[in-house]
Amino acid sequence: MEPLSPPPTITPSLFHRPELLDNQTRLILSAHVKPKRLIRSTTRSAGISKARTDSSSILTTSFTQESDEDDDDDDEDLSPENIINYDTDIEEDEEPIKDYTCKGLYLDQCHRHSVIPSSFFLRSIDKKTLTIRYCGLKPINIKVMIPSLKINTNITKLDFRDNGLGSHGTIYIAELIRDNEYITELNLADNDIGLQGCKALCEVLRSNRTIRILNLDGNRFNDNCAQFFADVFSENDTIKYINLNKNLFENDKTGRLFGQSLGENQTIEEFYIAWNHLRSKTCALLLKPLMLNARLTILDLSWNGAGLHTAKIILELLKKNSTLEKLRLDNNQFNTECAVYIGQGLAKNETLKILTLNGNPL
Repeated sequence: MEPLSPPPTITPSLFHRPELLDNQTRLILSAHVKPKRLIRSTTRSAGISKARTDSSSILTTSFTQESDEDDDDDDEDLSPENIINYDTDIEEDEEPIKDYTCKGLYLDQCHRHSVIPSSFFLRSIDKKTLTIRYCGLKPINIKVMIPSLKINTNITKLDFRDNGLGSHGTIYIAELIRDNEYITELNLADNDIGLQGCKALCEVLRSNRTIRILNLDGNRFNDNCAQFFADVFSENDTIKYINLNKNLFENDKTGRLFGQSLGENQTIEEFYIAWNHLRSKTCALLLKPLMLNARLTILDLSWNGAGLHTAKIILELLKKNSTLEKLRLDNNQFNTECAVYIGQGLAKNETLKILTLNGNPL
């Protein structure tokens, strides 16, 4: 009788041996083996784990060597020679070339201050005369023009009449006059300049050597501005024409300041101060120092309140002055007695060509 063979050994399933999960053994599930049929012994699993550990160490060593080689390559790539010769497809953005012409500067300023450019200004910037009248220019409109006008060598006549620039706009104009040496004629009539604008403008005009013609009528100048203008008359030796019509001058101090400074001035040929509030004594104080003036050819005192006292001074003026050619005395309250004194002066004068006395009760 043959001995019975031992029953086949049945390997317990992993799910029937939970103690196997307590071991820190890495179970590798192959893609083609289902988990239920996976049978691994502890020894075999340990062997595979060791093999994988050795393989990982080999890979780590290999990776370390390759990293060292890459570092060496990087060090070679960062050498000064390679940095200098390094080329890239990324191109740097080139800065736009700035236009420093008069038009370019004006457009740049308009862009900076969000101002709509004036096509008329752009068309006129290369001409001899820049005339912008009755356009209601604001101070900011003048401000954006100043940089281009400072370097402009074409414009010699600047006419901003009746724009209501005010003191702020006039301060910008004064800055322009200080730096520009080509403008010879300036018209700022009817711009409501006021005291602060007058101060800034006169401060520049005292040392200016290019302005020949200056029109400032209708700008609310009062007696507080008189000293500033007197300083200009005394120190400036280039202005030949000055118009201060339609302002608010009236007191005796103004007449005295204007008279003394004009008497010393040897360049002003035409002086207009009509339509102010000058009365008899004030006009007399203004005219008396002009007896010795050797340059004045035209004097306009019309539409003031000269009266009898001034008529007597006119007699002396006409006797001694030898340059005056035109004298306007319209609407000055001259009566018949005043006319007698003026006539006696005319009899002694040889240079006066035009005398107007319209609107007087003669």
